Amino acid sequence: MKKNRFWVAVALTTCFVCGLGLTSCSNEADGSANVSTRSTEELADVISTDKTLYADVTYVLTGKTYVASGATLTINAGTRIEGVYNANPDEASALVVTKGGKIMANGTAAAPIIMTAQNGTKGGWGGLVLLGRATVNQGNNGVIEGIDPDNTTIPAGIEVTYGGNVDNDNSGVLSYVRVEYAGASISLDNELNAFTFGGVGSGTIVDHCQAYHGADDAFEFFGGTVNCKYLVATANDDDSFDFDFGYRGMIQFGVATIDPSLSYSSNPNGIECDNDGSGSSLTPKTHPVLSNLTIVGTVDGIVAGGGVVSGGTHYLKDGAHFRRNCGFTLKNSIIYGFPYAIELQNASTEYTFGYNVINGVTSTYTGTTPTGTSITVASSVAAIGLTTPWGGYKSTTALKPVRIPAISNVNFDGLDSSFFDTTVTYKGAFSGSENIWTSASWVL
Repeated sequence: MKKNRFWVAVALTTCFVCGLGLTSCSNEADGSANVSTRSTEELADVISTDKTLYADVTYVLTGKTYVASGATLTINAGTRIEGVYNANPDEASALVVTKGGKIMANGTAAAPIIMTAQNGTKGGWGGLVLLGRATVNQGNNGVIEGIDPDNTTIPAGIEVTYGGNVDNDNSGVLSYVRVEYAGASISLDNELNAFTFGGVGSGTIVDHCQAYHGADDAFEFFGGTVNCKYLVATANDDDSFDFDFGYRGMIQFGVATIDPSLSYSSNPNGIECDNDGSGSSLTPKTHPVLSNLTIVGTVDGIVAGGGVVSGGTHYLKDGAHFRRNCGFTLKNSIIYGFPYAIELQNASTEYTFGYNVINGVTSTYTGTTPTGTSITVASSVAAIGLTTPWGGYKSTTALKPVRIPAISNVNFDGLDSSFFDTTVTYKGAFSGSENIWTSASWVL
């Protein structure tokens, strides 16, 4: 086990340049804390008793730090955590909250909690992993993607499996948390994500979280029932929202954007949804319930590298790809800027698709055309009814719904009013009558 070490205080001034032409410099400017100097502490391999992290310290992960069952990690607003890059992918640094452990990460809009790569490079560390005891359709002893127990040294007494039968399981709170440059690759098709949720229960609170420039998915859910609001996925290599293994939670107000100057995976989607890798009928069936998402690709569906290659040109894939026997509910959302807005490929017939505005660069649909109610296929991006479709998620005015169809025919029938804000009168993540919430300082 590592011993905690302390270094002299150092000034932290870090500049981040967004691919949309927006720049935010220093930890004051990006909202992490009004702290000009911080001491540095290396976190131990295992947090086995309650521990609190403070905003005047930079906490360093040199490998994986596990929050053990029965322990609570409290992270104060404005705290900064940095993961070290390790050349051995099995030793990628990450923060892992195991079954029975808790994380209480209560940031604020003015002082978000920042988890980032020490080298400031995409894939420079693993990311944040929560493992819970809610039901999944793969049994209760699965090992989460991105951690290979055959090659990774797991400390004694630490369990890295996820799943159980406690659908209201409580893994804590993630509020105003930004995870940057995550997604270290363990092996082919086995990467950590910015936010990884494995069997996380509905007792967990997740709101106002950003996944920024990750090397794999932004938010991936492996089973579980956790509900989320106000999620931001910014220029992540693969999928913005990925659902597998029986996830049945609810999400409202999510925005995903792409930087066309960067390269991406071979099949980058806004949403990817599977029941499991084989398309089995195992239960519980994957069925995310989604409302008020804004998923934005690029003007022509093209990116600098990666993606689906055609004639040497690199394309994104789908705004939403539902496949492999999954179910889903998608309502009151806006999707555009991908070659195909929606791909339905061997998905379950147990889905609800309606009251959305969609546009595809090449075609609206590929695969099976979904059936639904009040689906508006916009003749062009301009016809969606937004202020500036390509203005950037940090602008106070871009992406706002101000005209029909983006501000008409909103419907919350069948959605849980105890979670969903059913008073909104617009499609997508933003109101047309106020500055968009992603323009706040907690969003990079």
